[in-house]
Amino acid sequence: MPKGEQRPVITQAMTRADLQKIKGMQDSLHILSNLIVYDSVPEVRRKACYAFIPKFVSALKLDNSFYFPFDSFETISKIYPADSSFRIFTWQVLMTVPVKLTAKYSKTGRDTVFQKPVVRYYGVIQMRSKELKMFPLYDASDTLGYGTEKVLTPQNWWGQLYYNIIQETVNGKSYYNLFGYEAPDLYTRRKIIDILTFNEQGQPRFGAPMFYFKYNDSTSTKKGDTLSRFFIEYKYDATPVLNYDRELDMIVFDHVAPPTEKARGATFTYVPDGTYEGFKWINNHWQWIEKVFTFAINEDDNPPIPAPLFGTPKHQPELPKDGDPR
Repeated sequence: MPKGEQRPVITQAMTRADLQKIKGMQDSLHILSNLIVYDSVPEVRRKACYAFIPKFVSALKLDNSFYFPFDSFETISKIYPADSSFRIFTWQVLMTVPVKLTAKYSKTGRDTVFQKPVVRYYGVIQMRSKELKMFPLYDASDTLGYGTEKVLTPQNWWGQLYYNIIQETVNGKSYYNLFGYEAPDLYTRRKIIDILTFNEQGQPRFGAPMFYFKYNDSTSTKKGDTLSRFFIEYKYDATPVLNYDRELDMIVFDHVAPPTEKARGATFTYVPDGTYEGFKWINNHWQWIEKVFTFAINEDDNPPIPAPLFGTPKHQPELPKDGDPR
């Protein structure tokens, strides 16, 4: 099966009673999951999330719940690897946390407490089995720094919303490449490639030194030659691409850059600059490709266009002269 395409899950029978029970649970979970994202009151969103979690665990505890699709979920991400050995649910909650501003920094000259908006991520890995085997994911990204080298566990997970997964195998071991989205603050967004593996005890681990770079460039995430996870960080309203392209058989992403030289290093201002980089799976690792697309410009006033299939013309076609019937 092509990478980046989810394998259909083979249905295993739930008992009729459990199937009716989980369908009823799904209805209430669907309502709560929408409140988590769509309600306008932060406290309602937070309480809906805290109510959703134990109800969802109760549903997953039913035998063969792995094979129930939870298709009604609109705000909960669900991804399967090609081998369908597990699935991952992730979701995000925009909430507020109290922050104390001391008198020294307060405009009022007194200690002040204000509510700071934050996004928290939640998730669970459910293994394919009759009885429930799961790994809750605890978002610790705000305590980890810029962790391109760290190997993480479910207890200190880099919180994000997963939107794709592709699978590679090295010496019989599976490496699951996770594509995620993160909103660390009001001004910055990130897209991330993380690598999920399972150790000999079957415990999940996030991060593996499989991203190789031949060169350094201006992007602040490329400080080392080898990374265990990869980020692009950009302005909140930009829309860069970071995903696996099946036609090219490689990962493709926008090169993001500062709008001015003075903004270099302030990654919350970065936007796509119209060029694309990538990673190609070569010799059991992801090899950085500096330029994914090449363009041919044969005259100074020609716009950049993809190189023609049958070669590049040597000059512009001649235009008809006045009175010429052509």
